[in-house]
Amino acid sequence: MPALPSLRQASPTSWFESEPARGLFALEQRLLLPRLAELPAKGWLWLAPSAGWLEAAALAGPGLRLHRQDHGYAGDARCALPLPLASESVNVVVLQHVTAADAAQLLVECERVLMPGGRLLLTSLNPFSPFRAHWRRHGMVVRTPQRLRQLLDGAGLECDATRYVGPLWQTEGAGSARLAPLRAACLFTAEKRSLSLLGPRPLPVRWQRPVASPGMTRTILEPNEDH
Repeated sequence: MPALPSLRQASPTSWFESEPARGLFALEQRLLLPRLAELPAKGWLWLAPSAGWLEAAALAGPGLRLHRQDHGYAGDARCALPLPLASESVNVVVLQHVTAADAAQLLVECERVLMPGGRLLLTSLNPFSPFRAHWRRHGMVVRTPQRLRQLLDGAGLECDATRYVGPLWQTEGAGSARLAPLRAACLFTAEKRSLSLLGPRPLPVRWQRPVASPGMTRTILEPNEDH
């Protein structure tokens, strides 16, 4: 009888390099890259769960690629929160399975570095999917889709409809549309809200005909008596 794997060696990072996770990675790349190609490249940030998930994270324009490592991030830079980016310096943020215990703080940071109208694409494992049997022993903290939407909204990011992606169980497989909420992962697309400032309200006036006076012609301006 083969020995059972040691739970002490299980970790989120090691799971994302497993065969089921690599199948999910390939699917997400096919979904994300065409969407990202349609967005203007004015700076971007890509956060992944492990170094292997950054293989295809290459967009046009200047960008920063980071992956989870211990309690912070590594990759193009080594850091923790806050992110090493200026406020409103990127137009696109991609988060792949990095919303763990610090999800609220991370999303607030993403809102800070996004330009007004910038887009955030977020993928997360679905805790309601039978696919969770592949990762539930790896010490993962996985938020429900409803909770993630609340966190996005609380960070000032306006979220589109949730899209469910991936298999129900194995790395391949479809399933009917009504079973979509049981798929392996969720994809959220959100936009940073941009506030338009209201200009001063002009005082309503009523123009009068010119009135002649000795040596000059003047125009009388009177407030509208209806206000």
